[in-house]
Amino acid sequence: MKLKLIFLMLGVALWSAAMAQPPGGQGQQFDPEAMVKRQTEQMVSDLGLNADQTKKVEALNRKYSEKMGEVFRNTGPDGDRAAMREKMTALRTEKNNELKTVLTEAQMKKFLELEEQRMTERRQQMQQRSGEAPGRRGQQRGTGN
Repeated sequence: MKLKLIFLMLGVALWSAAMAQPPGGQGQQFDPEAMVKRQTEQMVSDLGLNADQTKKVEALNRKYSEKMGEVFRNTGPDGDRAAMREKMTALRTEKNNELKTVLTEAQMKKFLELEEQRMTERRQQMQQRSGEAPGRRGQQRGTGN
C-alpha cells in the first residue's frame, strides 16, 4: 500500500513539473523586437495604415517597448507593482498622445476602442487564472459584499 502511495505521489510530482514547463520544455526568452513587429502588423491590419504611418507607428512601438521594458526590469519580481502600473499607464498615455499625431481621427478612435477591448479581455483572463469571479475584485470572500 505504501509503495502505491509513493508511486502515485511521484507521478503527481513529475506531472506537475512537466506542466510547469513552457511548450518545448525550455524557458522562452522575451523578444522585444518580435513584439514590436506583432504590434505593428496588428495595427496595420486593424487600422489600415499606409506605408508612412506604418514606419512611424513601428518607431513608436519600438520606443515605448524599450521604455516599458526598462520599467519592468527596474521593478523586478518583488518590486512595487502599484508604482509599476502607474508608470506603465503614464507611458501608454504618452504613446497614445504621440499616436494622435500619426493616425487619422477615425483610426485613433478605432485604436482606442480595440485597446480597451483587449484590456478587458486581459483582465478577464487574469481573473480566470486566479480563480476570482469577475466583478468581485476587492470584495471580501464569503461576505457577499
